Amino acid sequence: MTRLPLPVPAPIDPSYQPTASIEKVPSTTPIEYILAILERDGGVILTDLVSKDELSAIEQDLKPWKQKHRRHLDPTVDGDAFTTIPPQTTLIPGLVGKSKTIAQICEHPVLEQLRQRILRDDFVLYREGNAEPNTLDPLLSLSVSMNIGYGAPRQLLHRDDNVHNIRHTRNPFVPWSFKQASQFGCLIAGCDVTRENGGTIFVPGSHKWDDDRWARADEVCFAGM
Repeated sequence: MTRLPLPVPAPIDPSYQPTASIEKVPSTTPIEYILAILERDGGVILTDLVSKDELSAIEQDLKPWKQKHRRHLDPTVDGDAFTTIPPQTTLIPGLVGKSKTIAQICEHPVLEQLRQRILRDDFVLYREGNAEPNTLDPLLSLSVSMNIGYGAPRQLLHRDDNVHNIRHTRNPFVPWSFKQASQFGCLIAGCDVTRENGGTIFVPGSHKWDDDRWARADEVCFAGM
């Protein structure tokens, strides 16, 4: 499928100072408290979830892949699966198959509890009057590293669940719940992540908006980790 190139968004004014921020809590914080922050804001930063030794191990695991070119930069290959990512950014997909450390982190008890609470779906099927309990467990769909290169523009503001063709509506009489979530994302900082070097732009509370509500430039904050 041929895709038209996306427009390059204007940078956020360097003088802009966010009035909101992403709440940071230790990774040992009780799950119920972490879930309460996620329900309110749509995101949270967990400190010390991954050790420095684990980060060093990931760096070693990925060394053989760091010199690989992205598909869209290779004239012998047609297309790139990550067309929304600026070309200055180096991607390494399929991390769980390239780093056993990443695969182990994916099974971290905190992450397991969060994805079970957010994504697990329990339901009952009936066959000729017999009740059959069923469970849909979370499924890993993406594991990728991103190294944002010098000069890379910011991404267009977007909802990650766009890829699932999710439509968002708001009913003032029905409160938002995790039942409306189709995915749970976890970003691990492999270095000091700042506003200046490409920290994720985040809009607290925007997960509860409908599709007609777009973020203003004065509503964003930056994920510093």
